[in-house]
Amino acid sequence: MKPIRIFFVTVFLVAMAGARLGLAASSSDATQTVSGGGVTVKVTFASQGSNDDPRFRVVLDTHSVGLDGYDLKTLAVLRDDQGRTYAPSGLENKDGGHHRDITLIFPKVSSKPKSLELIIKEIAGVKERKFRWAVQ
Repeated sequence: MKPIRIFFVTVFLVAMAGARLGLAASSSDATQTVSGGGVTVKVTFASQGSNDDPRFRVVLDTHSVGLDGYDLKTLAVLRDDQGRTYAPSGLENKDGGHHRDITLIFPKVSSKPKSLELIIKEIAGVKERKFRWAVQ
């Protein structure tokens, strides 16, 4: 009887862990986070679902690295599912030091892509951080 009980407890715990993972994934569709090199980069697709120029809110956070030297207008690129790339056309910058809040604005993409990928290069020794969204 004891092995059966262990089996059911294990199945229950695995099911609960899977449910929690599914909930986290569905609640973070617009916002994604990548950490590395002592810096956490959190990106929100701010204009998702609209016909406006693509806008992404990028929050850089650290307790050990100065972030003011990173120019996201030159370090970020947007790529569509056809492989076309777009440089930021504008940038709104808030905060500084160890916490930065930046909005990247890109020109409208030339077609109706199925997905968009924001790539941020060379922050705190991390070659690339990729953030990908499906587009309606």
